Formats: sequence, structure tokens, C-alpha cells
Amino acid sequence: MKNVIITSRENAFEDNLANAFIREGYNVYIAGSDELCDCEKIDIYIDVSDKRDAADSFTIRDGLNEEVIYGVYNENVLKPLEMLEKHMHLLNAGDGKRICFLSAAEASINETRDKNGYAYKLSKAAMHNFFHMAMNKLDSAGYTWRVFDPMNGEVDPVLSAEGAFNYFTRRRGTENHDPQRDDEKRLVFRDALGREHTW
Repeated sequence: MKNVIITSRENAFEDNLANAFIREGYNVYIAGSDELCDCEKIDIYIDVSDKRDAADSFTIRDGLNEEVIYGVYNENVLKPLEMLEKHMHLLNAGDGKRICFLSAAEASINETRDKNGYAYKLSKAAMHNFFHMAMNKLDSAGYTWRVFDPMNGEVDPVLSAEGAFNYFTRRRGTENHDPQRDDEKRLVFRDALGREHTW
């Protein structure tokens, strides 16, 4: 049986995601839970950090609110990186070696059209850079990556969680069965509707 860590189970998306894994026979551990102390390995690691701040509404003309920026950066970057580092020994011991994170299409440098929300977008842009650097470093160890936009407020959390489950658990294929054309070598960012987004 495969083991999964989800960093939180506090909202409808997270709860439905955990339930999808349980339904399919996975052992699900929540980061920080007592049950995790007995776990010796993890196959799939899912960080669901996706914090926003209502004060993150300033525009360039308003001036940047450094306190809000640092606060969101701490929640979406520093804490997730610390959490991943804390659990790497379990991932290294596991067979799956898949790392999954949440992001949002609005944080895409190529796609964003908003004139505010800079704290959130800056935090996710920093994580996008981390994903690329970490993928390059961990590729030789057999790690694969998934980045997912749950489309909060746009897609029903049950449907979004099912989309995430499918994306997190399935392997992306090779082109014409050529190992040199393996799509797992590409970092892909998809949303709850299955659409791929640019970084």
C-alpha cells in the first residue's frame, strides 16, 4: 500500500483530496499528526499551501506593502520549503518519489492580467523558480513533480480534488515509447480543468 503526506486537511478541497486517496487504498498522513511518527516512507508528498491576504489589494500606484508581502511569502514559500525538507528522508525511502504543490494560473508571469495581488503572485513566482531548480537537482534520484491550480471559487472542490488526485497519481507518458521523449522530464502546471498553464 502506498503512503501519502498532505500538509493540511482544513478546507473542502483538502478534505476531498484526502478522501480520494483513502478511497483508492492509499494510507494518508497529515503533516504534524501523531500517526506520521510511525511512518517509515512516503510515496507522494502533497503541499497544499496556498495562503492569501485580504490586504493584498494594493497596486503599484499605491506602493508595495512590505509587511503583507513578507507575510504571504512566509506562508507560501518559507514554511512549505521547511516542511518539504523535514520530510525528505521519508520521500527518499519511498518508491513513488512524487512531489506535488499548489499554485494558481493568476501567478503565471505570462498569463496574469491583474493590477494587484502582488504579494500572492510574488510568492508563487518564487516557488515556480524553486520547482525548476529542485527538479533539475532531484531528477537523477527519480523524483517527479506536479503543480496544480485547484481553481478555488471557480470549480467545485469535490471535482477539483478528483482532478488533483488523477493528476498526482498518474504518470505522464513517453512519445512513441521513446525514453528520450519522456514527458516526466518536463515540469507541467495544470489546473482543475486539465488545462496546462505557462510559468
